[in-house]
Amino acid sequence: MDQDERAKRRAAMEQILAQADAGLPAQPVDPGETEGAEGPEKPGKPARKKKSMFRRIFSGMGWLLIAILGVLLAGFVYQAVGEHNDRAAYVAPGALVDVEGHRMHVYKEDKPGKGVSEPTVVLISGWGTASPYADFSPLYALLREQASFAVVERFGYGYSDVTDEKRNIDRITEELREALIQAEVKPPYVLTAHSLGSLEAIRFAQRYPDEVAGIVTIDSGSPEFYLTFPERNMQLQRVAIKSGIVRALYHVNGFAEYLNGQRNGLRLLSPEMKEQDRLATLLVAINDNVTDEIRNVHVNAQKVIDDKTRLDIPMTQLVADRFGEVAEDWLDAQRAFGESWSTQSQTSVVQNSAHSIQAYDPQAVADAVLELMGTKR
Repeated sequence: MDQDERAKRRAAMEQILAQADAGLPAQPVDPGETEGAEGPEKPGKPARKKKSMFRRIFSGMGWLLIAILGVLLAGFVYQAVGEHNDRAAYVAPGALVDVEGHRMHVYKEDKPGKGVSEPTVVLISGWGTASPYADFSPLYALLREQASFAVVERFGYGYSDVTDEKRNIDRITEELREALIQAEVKPPYVLTAHSLGSLEAIRFAQRYPDEVAGIVTIDSGSPEFYLTFPERNMQLQRVAIKSGIVRALYHVNGFAEYLNGQRNGLRLLSPEMKEQDRLATLLVAINDNVTDEIRNVHVNAQKVIDDKTRLDIPMTQLVADRFGEVAEDWLDAQRAFGESWSTQSQTSVVQNSAHSIQAYDPQAVADAVLELMGTKR
């Protein structure tokens, strides 16, 4: 091998080593195209360096994605372990009665010496309230001794099971009635409904008029209002719970109060009730029954409207003043709500309250209920 041939091969080897140092795949080199160790570079080499940069970016993104998936997996495991441990502390305080093969929770307190014809207050929660039992608890001491009352938690709420049945309004009212029968809560009833629960109360009165003594709505809309109620996608909230994010945030001071800003930061709940509310949020909130209920809101509202007649029972609408910001057109709509749906209606504005009046001024709710019953002291 002559000296020129050796020089060409040495130059080719040095080019291969340089490409390796730059992170480029080795390219076959024709010694004849290389003039020596210091010879001119082949065309196209800068493009290879650019390709290497993109590969590094995509590789970094891949590792970032793997890290995110790892964190999410850890969060789901954290939530699953937490749910398993929480179940032991999440014990229904009332009766779990059989309704269509599933358990429905009914919490009740009977007034001592209650007369046979004396109404029972049935508390109906609004949409998405994870624990109606805890949510209505500020009312218990105010009603106790003056009226019998019961909280019936719909399927998917509180301590009740989740069912496969679609959440249409007739099925919901049938389940409510069956739960009351099974729990031996006898009519007549004063249906006291928060928010979207007004659809359930009105439909119940339409179907079982002889069993209803009156209706109190707590900052509720009319069926006509819910006919155009905006749909809500709760998937992000559901993922936040199932991935352990909400569970972790509960350890941050002030998070529970922030999460429940429209419920007065749970200030009127006892520590035991706050804990039950937390457990319900982590264990049952935004399940399939709850999301299906909001998907059917327009159909359910239309069903109630289709059978509209003025109910021959007293009806009271409690309206939150939103801390002095309630709009006059909303008040007019509330008055029209009562007048068009009941032969005996009245509207009352509750001062210094947000949407969940029972969390701000439970006395106003208790007074309205007892006044309708004719037993206010």
